Amino acid sequence: MSGDLPEARTPWDAAPLPGPVLRPQHVPLLARALGRYSSSESYWSPIDAVETCAPGLYLVVDVQGRIVWLGMAAGDQGVTGRVRKHLTEPWKRSVFHRVWVAPAYDQISRPTLKAAEGWAADALALRSRMPHRDWPPSTNWLSLVGRQDVS
Repeated sequence: MSGDLPEARTPWDAAPLPGPVLRPQHVPLLARALGRYSSSESYWSPIDAVETCAPGLYLVVDVQGRIVWLGMAAGDQGVTGRVRKHLTEPWKRSVFHRVWVAPAYDQISRPTLKAAEGWAADALALRSRMPHRDWPPSTNWLSLVGRQDVS
């Protein structure tokens, strides 16, 4: 081993390796991560047709159904605005195929969204399966989302 650090990737580089294949049991984890802030069941959309101005979590898969992105969105344009921003990057435009959206109520705070994203990353085991990405910690997730049961 040379001891050299790999060069940092830029958003314009080639796509990183995808994560695991999205399974039906994974989808409810997005809404569960939001706890009492979940405003409806998760649903999917073609990546270029997502219309969700609500804040929330989203999970993007490639054409083979492999997870390529887990993120959170807040602000005026919600998930739609965040996904559109992603699609300005060539590798994401070529790899992103469908998006699963878990909408949240507008009252959700950014720290709560971050903790929910971290919890979802943990529940999906993405930290170990997609080590090139990082997600916020899920610290205080339970108290932030107000969930009583975590079984």
